[in-house]
Amino acid sequence: MSDGISNTQPQEVEEHRGAQEKNTLRNKIHFYVGDNGTLTGTATDIAHLLLNELSGFVNKLAIADNLDDVKASVTSLKATIGDIEGKVTTGELTFPYQSKGLDTVKQEIIDRANGVNDLL
Repeated sequence: MSDGISNTQPQEVEEHRGAQEKNTLRNKIHFYVGDNGTLTGTATDIAHLLLNELSGFVNKLAIADNLDDVKASVTSLKATIGDIEGKVTTGELTFPYQSKGLDTVKQEIIDRANGVNDLL
């Protein structure tokens, strides 16, 4: 009788354990923070907010003639998201990418982008 483990390689065991830990964390996020739809909605809100503010900034910056115009071009952007940096600095706000590590997050972005692009 086989226990299903005796022929398993150490690397496979670690990969399985890693997958289990990731699923456990995802379940906790779903239960305590928000379901996939809620998280997607928040991510969409962030993308829309940044797109709108960046668009306004770029349009104002494109017609700036002097330093005062350049400074004025960031007024809306600063009013909308300027407080975020201070909250991160004081520890009031921590983004998941900070906990995961920038190199890890960038590699995940690269892997997802390439994976999707390969399917296109």
